Amino acid sequence: PLSEAVKVTLKVSHNLYASTLPLLVAAKYGKRTLPEGMREERRFLADLGVDVDLMSLESGAGGGDADRVTPRTTVQVLRGMAKRPEWAAYKAALPVLGVDGTLADVVGPDSPARGKVHAKTGTYGDADLLNGRLLLRAKSLAGVMTTANGRNLTVAIFVNDVPMPVGGDPVREGKVIGRLCEIIYQNCP
Repeated sequence: PLSEAVKVTLKVSHNLYASTLPLLVAAKYGKRTLPEGMREERRFLADLGVDVDLMSLESGAGGGDADRVTPRTTVQVLRGMAKRPEWAAYKAALPVLGVDGTLADVVGPDSPARGKVHAKTGTYGDADLLNGRLLLRAKSLAGVMTTANGRNLTVAIFVNDVPMPVGGDPVREGKVIGRLCEIIYQNCP
């Protein structure tokens, strides 16, 4: 079922699965190409209430030169999805902070926010050949959280265009985002 493909796409962050999603959407509507699938996705996103004019997508995995979304449009997607009948399956496919998927090691086992955040990560970088390092173009987390006070939040945290230290990787930024989740979890009214 599609829910299993979505689980692999989200929990493991499997880019090949994500890249094929627009083609699966196209096939569902009797079409065959990536542009046709993206047009169907545009219609779906607009029906969810997403301001699609504020985003740009050329791929399913988010690594294309024209792939640009904002935290605001990402929150719109999540809020729209939460109103759909398949929300429970979608939420279950998201990695859980400190428990599984790409969020398993972002916080420690004693984190107060452990298990309280269901969210998708995203990481994209380019080689900075001039300085022999990675330019972290984007490190993000977007999903839902239940705070210590029981408040349900939709969150989107993006870190963009960070020059990494030579030999560094984005794990540090992932842990910072995890720490931000802990702060929000504990301090949100």
